Amino acid sequence: MMEALGLGDTEFRQISSLVYSTFGINLTEQKRVLVAGRLTKRVRQLGLASFGDYVKVMMEDSSGKELSEMINRITTNHSFFFRENDHFEFLQQTVLPEIQSKISRDRTYPFRMWSAGCAAGEEVYTLAIVLREYFGDALEGIDLGILASDISLTVLNAAEKGIYPANRLQEVPPKLLSTYFRQIDSENFEIAERLRKRVMFKKLNLIAPSFPFKGKFDFVFCRNVMIYFDEPTRKQLVETLFRYVKPGGYLFIGHSESLRRETCPFRYIKPAIYQKDIADA
Repeated sequence: MMEALGLGDTEFRQISSLVYSTFGINLTEQKRVLVAGRLTKRVRQLGLASFGDYVKVMMEDSSGKELSEMINRITTNHSFFFRENDHFEFLQQTVLPEIQSKISRDRTYPFRMWSAGCAAGEEVYTLAIVLREYFGDALEGIDLGILASDISLTVLNAAEKGIYPANRLQEVPPKLLSTYFRQIDSENFEIAERLRKRVMFKKLNLIAPSFPFKGKFDFVFCRNVMIYFDEPTRKQLVETLFRYVKPGGYLFIGHSESLRRETCPFRYIKPAIYQKDIADA
């Protein structure tokens, strides 16, 4: 096992400041060992002797590629299908019937959803499966837009390929596994192409003050993303997301996360589920 390089106070502050100002991720002192461990291999790959040299290289890289490489390494992108399954049950029981009612009144209704911080795609493909199971063949006639975004091009590229090891599929019911996945070797499965082609993947930085969206979303999944943010950054992100959710639409966050009810613009529904009031047009 490779021994981690020493990460001094100055270099850790420089890295932390850069990560915070660029991505909104708050690297506290408790993360120093993790950062050193995850970046040591990269420092050595570049033929550098220290984190001081690495910081200099990163600062001088006008392309931003090394900054992206760094954030890929220090953030955790592990997920699995049907994670926090009660959210998908709430979709089936509450949200999708509401949307179906809107579509029945207006066949041109634009149904839009967003997986913000989608990692390698397990969440957004779970959503695609839930939608297909709920609407059946009628889904083909719906004006549907599924957006999945992340700051990491590495995980977005993996998500577009849609290939997953079996241990990420353990929560997928057998019937759905046989319907929507194809086993490609002894360890890996591929998501069905008809689901892959439904999703648009896009690199987005969630701390941007605005996003290039023409319309608003019926619901947004932004789960286990804000655990990396401090309170001011969480507040800013939630206010930005609020602007892009339709009145009556929903925000789903991770169960390990919470929003301050006294400042949150969304109305609390149940743990990790919030709604934008109809009146907030």
